[in-house]
Amino acid sequence: MPPPYSHIKVVREEDFRSRIGEDGHYFDLIDFSAIEGFNVPPTMTILRFKEKLTEKFGTPLQCQRLWWWARRQNNTYRVDRPLTTEEENLPVLNTNSLPTWSNMDDALVFLKHYDPGKAQLRYVGLLSVKVASRPSEILPKLRSLAGFCLSETIELYEEIKFEPSVWCEAIDIHNTFSAGEIITGDIICFQKILKPPDIPKYPSVASFLQHVCDQKTYEEVRKVHILEEEIVTLKHQADTYLVQKEKAVTAYDQLKHERDNAVQQVNELRDQSTHIILDFSRKDMEQATEHFKNAREIGDTEYGHTYKGMIHNMKVLIKLSSSQKLFQQEVSILSQWRHPNIITFIGVCSEVSALVYEWLPNGNLEDRIICTNNSAPLSWYNRTQIIGEICCALLFLHSNKSTALVHGDLRPCNILIDANYRSKICNFGMSNLFLQLGTFPPNLTARLPYMDPEFNTTEELTTLSDVYSLGVIILRLLTGMPPLTLSEKVAEALGSDSLHLLIDKSAGDWPYIEAKQLALIGLSCTGMTRKKRPDLLNEVWIVIEPLTRKPPAATWPYLQSASGDSSVPAAFICPISMEIMKDPQVASDGFTYEAEAIRSPMTNLALPNLNLVPNRVLRSFIHGYLQQQQPNPAYQQQLSET
Repeated sequence: MPPPYSHIKVVREEDFRSRIGEDGHYFDLIDFSAIEGFNVPPTMTILRFKEKLTEKFGTPLQCQRLWWWARRQNNTYRVDRPLTTEEENLPVLNTNSLPTWSNMDDALVFLKHYDPGKAQLRYVGLLSVKVASRPSEILPKLRSLAGFCLSETIELYEEIKFEPSVWCEAIDIHNTFSAGEIITGDIICFQKILKPPDIPKYPSVASFLQHVCDQKTYEEVRKVHILEEEIVTLKHQADTYLVQKEKAVTAYDQLKHERDNAVQQVNELRDQSTHIILDFSRKDMEQATEHFKNAREIGDTEYGHTYKGMIHNMKVLIKLSSSQKLFQQEVSILSQWRHPNIITFIGVCSEVSALVYEWLPNGNLEDRIICTNNSAPLSWYNRTQIIGEICCALLFLHSNKSTALVHGDLRPCNILIDANYRSKICNFGMSNLFLQLGTFPPNLTARLPYMDPEFNTTEELTTLSDVYSLGVIILRLLTGMPPLTLSEKVAEALGSDSLHLLIDKSAGDWPYIEAKQLALIGLSCTGMTRKKRPDLLNEVWIVIEPLTRKPPAATWPYLQSASGDSSVPAAFICPISMEIMKDPQVASDGFTYEAEAIRSPMTNLALPNLNLVPNRVLRSFIHGYLQQQQPNPAYQQQLSET
């Protein structure tokens, strides 16, 4: 362990320049709080310490004379005795055991001059006197230091102590220093004697020191009073905070209770029927959007104004339709269609033609492609999944030939992204309201790159029109480039074998084979005529589906199946048979079941109808999952059956 160090403070003569005035700041000789100290080991000698002082202050050894300070019985620190040459080899920390100074004939006193007119007391120097001499003998020296005339009379005082009370006595200049008990380290204050009418408020050193002491006491009392007032204020603030905290906790508990009830009601409604549409009042809409506050508005399109709202402490998306006809058309469509990749429709407010949807926090696909507000770019895996999800949603919309629904305005801005980067289509089935014969759709510049070229001649939208839009979106996700003339650029890159130069590097290390497959199918979808475009199910999905088969590890919640395996994703389990689904089908209640289970008497669900739509995305995930489990014979058998 390193040796313990002691802290020693060294006072030089220039440190004695104390001054006491109206500010009340005062000390006997030295303001020790402003003096620099030295860390000294116990073995350091006085001589070595003097060498350190030479290094610090530049004072040569031969010019140094050290004096030892001591604490007196009245708690003042004064100079006690000098350190002799013979004592320089002693350790610095052992000077407490030094013998009493043998020189009793001389005394080193400190001089302070008091100016009554300025009410100022200041140090002017130190003086070595013979204790057998009289103070009258040093008057010429004092007149010289203060600049007094010979005719001016001087009076002397000994300043004995200042705190906690003043002790200042007049000195008889005709007695010897020894008779007046003046010793080394004492302070002698001198001033000229004033005559009326020049007598100031504090005519003597003693009266001035008493005034300063009183001022100091008053300041301390005032500070104590201020601190007491601050304590009272802080206590009041603390009490107020506790009351506010209790109110906040009560309000939080109430809001949490309301939210839990609302969530429970929503879940119960979903369990009863996915086709129940909640009916909201105008007041509900105004409260949800703070009276349609501008800060709540997040979009303004030809479909209407969209707002971020709060209903029962749950975030929702609220759209004010731009026309009553639009409102009725969308309600009619959304009440009939439900799919995992179509935005969930919650309710309506007929008073203001408002539609309420689920809130999707990651905005629309357009903003994610161009990284609006410096958002992180989508990874190549997320982009592949989004392409598969859009394709699956279109297959769902196009699946029923008698009531096939054409989106007609499939663009990245009409595809929303949820918290898990899953995509959901919105604003579908609305375009036919804009496409009046002989008129141009609104916002044509933004729509044109995604619009079926044959629409210009036929003025008709078909399912192949959606295929064209899908192709442009595939190429955009692949390259990150603007849509205008994008297909020509990709075709040229494929022809010159330079596709790798177009692929969006911000998506990460996109597997080149998969990227080329997407480029080819995207180009195929953007054929100028509908005859040249591929069939969505038999030609497009057959390419895209294998690319979406490998979900990242641990992205599904796990559930134990009836077979006893505890690592099967919950989404793969049929809620009726509790087995891994072989042929997942979306029923009319919006949930996915095994085809055989939903057709068998095993279910007691009262479904509106028995129309089933294949859930091809989920089936591909299950297929990929079962392939990974091939070492397990039970899974090999199930895989062969699928």
